[in-house]
Amino acid sequence: MSVRRAKSPTSTGRASRWLIRAAVGPWGVLLCFIAAGCASRERAAELVYFPADPQIAHVVHLKSFNALGDLVPVRNGWLDVLRGRRVNPYVATPAGITFHEGHLFICDTGLNVVHDWDLATGTAKRIGASGDAKLATPVAVAVGPDGALYVADTSRGEVVAFDSAGGLRHRCRPPDASAYRPVAVAARGADLYVADVVSHRIDVFNADDGRYVRSFGGIGSDPGKLYFPAGLSADGKGHLLVSDMMNSRVQKLDPEGSFRSSIGQPGNRYGDLGKPRHLAVGPDGTIFIADSEFAHVHLFNGAGELLLLIGGESDEPGGTPMPAGVTVATAVPEAVAAMVPAGFRSDYYLFTTSSVGSKTISVFAVGAGP
Repeated sequence: MSVRRAKSPTSTGRASRWLIRAAVGPWGVLLCFIAAGCASRERAAELVYFPADPQIAHVVHLKSFNALGDLVPVRNGWLDVLRGRRVNPYVATPAGITFHEGHLFICDTGLNVVHDWDLATGTAKRIGASGDAKLATPVAVAVGPDGALYVADTSRGEVVAFDSAGGLRHRCRPPDASAYRPVAVAARGADLYVADVVSHRIDVFNADDGRYVRSFGGIGSDPGKLYFPAGLSADGKGHLLVSDMMNSRVQKLDPEGSFRSSIGQPGNRYGDLGKPRHLAVGPDGTIFIADSEFAHVHLFNGAGELLLLIGGESDEPGGTPMPAGVTVATAVPEAVAAMVPAGFRSDYYLFTTSSVGSKTISVFAVGAGP
């Protein structure tokens, strides 16, 4: 497989001109320019390193894909084989994404379903394709400790909960909401957190039965207030991370909604954010933030200090044009792990989705490179 490293940026593109001032923590000091995509036009070169030479790489792009068979071997059902038809499940317009026990769950606003791709077996199914639980515009997805699936559907105006087999479990919607547009969801213990862009608040439900519990936030720019909350995640210390999109920041709150700290601010300097959307937290505490305006994924440490930028506005391998969803996988099947280049020690993996482009899902390895 051919390999290339991300090169220095050109004079065009606001996000591509950013210089990473310092990468702190275990990654040491990184002084590098991050390219908005890749310089070569050869699409066969999938491997793109971040940061670029001569710095030590800590993230490498492995593959971009739209179909399950582009990532792992697909196992067709016996009926398809009998009919002589091979099926390669694909995504039309991916949005939110999450990974759980070898399964990649992808919200598809083009086909109006959630894809359940089992990367170990190469099998797939669609969730929310019919019946009372038929999805309209699924934009975010989370998995609970018991395997339950929670899908934020903006057109239905509710969060639809499915059991581990894909059957309807319950629905979540605040009793006082005349209009409701959930855009992000996170499950933590018995609580289900949902971001609503109508009330600019976070609603908390009982994950088991969908019962409304409480709310916090509300429109504003003061600490703890929100203006278009667009992403939710929980870190290993019990904090809730909220992408506060129109305030160009990510807020760290306690489970009750009290403000703890903030990451980013408006601008185009190091550590600034444009329009942060979905986010995820790695096992080492690294926070990954998809920024649809700057067309990058920002990497921060738990103290809110910028580590690195990956991706870029290019539609070439390594690019993340208009990124929407991010999720972390601590372990992946061998077919994916085998893509990691020799000499790169992968600690875990990152999956991203992009709203535009020819290859709209990407997988990266995160760790210590050669």
